[in-house]
Amino acid sequence: MGKKGYRIIFETYDLTDPALILNRSTMMEETLTQPTNLHDFSIDHSKQIGLLQASLDNIITEKVKLLNQNQTECPKCKGQLRKLGKQTSAFYDVFTEHHVKIQRIKCKNCSYEAPATVRNLLNGSLSGALVKIQSELGASQTFRDSESLFKTFTTKSRKVNNHNRIKKVTQSVGQTLVDIDEVEKKLLDVKEANELIVNVDGGHVKTTEKQRSIEALTSVIYRPEALISNKKGTINHLSDKSCAASVKDDEQKEMINNTIVAALKQGLTPNTNITALCDGATNCWNVVEALRPLCASMMCILDWFHISMKMQNIALPIEIKNKFLRIKWHLWRGNTDAAILRLEQLITSVDVLKVKTKLSFFKQYIENNRSRIINYRQRQKDGKVFTSNLAESTVESLINQRCKGQQHMLWSREGLNPILQLRAKIHSNDWDNKWKTVILNSPL
Repeated sequence: MGKKGYRIIFETYDLTDPALILNRSTMMEETLTQPTNLHDFSIDHSKQIGLLQASLDNIITEKVKLLNQNQTECPKCKGQLRKLGKQTSAFYDVFTEHHVKIQRIKCKNCSYEAPATVRNLLNGSLSGALVKIQSELGASQTFRDSESLFKTFTTKSRKVNNHNRIKKVTQSVGQTLVDIDEVEKKLLDVKEANELIVNVDGGHVKTTEKQRSIEALTSVIYRPEALISNKKGTINHLSDKSCAASVKDDEQKEMINNTIVAALKQGLTPNTNITALCDGATNCWNVVEALRPLCASMMCILDWFHISMKMQNIALPIEIKNKFLRIKWHLWRGNTDAAILRLEQLITSVDVLKVKTKLSFFKQYIENNRSRIINYRQRQKDGKVFTSNLAESTVESLINQRCKGQQHMLWSREGLNPILQLRAKIHSNDWDNKWKTVILNSPL
């Protein structure tokens, strides 16, 4: 037997008679050779893209024939429409781009001309899949890194994937998510939750504005049964949650609204009992308190994780540090008065002003949150949530990973907020069910 070759054929056929071939073209024709290494076992990257390009060119050409095919009468004057050549417009897909020729049709009487570009006919020139990937990358990577990733996978630089385009798409999709949430808030019909856990936290990012940094707030809401405990030494995870975020300087209106929507999605009703955990910041508790009129009861807990980190991060001489950490024993058991008394004694016993100041600040922190300090030890024994690190760190996942990885990156509120909305949806596991609707409604 001689050498073999192969052809990859594109065909269109009649659905009523599959044997009837309407059109046939060869997209690739190659000689089969014995592979000698991993490089020639398949076909190289650029040929794979070329094959995809040829396939989509054929498919799009056939679909173009279906556009305007039934339009023979002018919608304005009822006059006859006539063909007037073809108009070329661009269409961009994930790996390929296409020059699409669409038939122009014009009215003899009133000069009405039907839309004849991809953008005018389909409300955009980017495929839904491309917009989805651009916005996901823009929300998780820097815009320039996203551009570089696209170049790696498509084998070339494309204007449609430059960092400015990815930024525009990401911000547009993020803003559309906000608009759709407003509509969904009025339509939500979710099974009532007996109990919800609410964590609210914040993180600072460098800004282009006059101040050195701006604070982004995040919240995560979930039902207790959604918390899945893993093996010892591994991170627990949530099977279902709703996240919210905002960096707007609007007296927390958007953050509160987004958190309410997230809580409603988790089943908040006037019969729901809420357990809220925060780090002690007033702006975080303000968001929590906005939920109080909407629920049956609310228990506010000063997050144990933040108490521990605050104590751990206070740099003190070793002889003072050991005494200071013993106060943790009282706090762990909810003995707030005893902890404050021990702090006062410790402050009195030291002579160094800097040490006194640090201890005094921590004492003030405990006093400010006295009513929210509980018996954490007992709550742990009862198998109840007492710290936000049992849920994934929302600040880390929604803010730090995207906004602080590049130390030179400076953000404006206007530029950062749409990205936070998109990241919140992705981390809520809500994105997969929503992205098609969002993209169709985004002005790109």
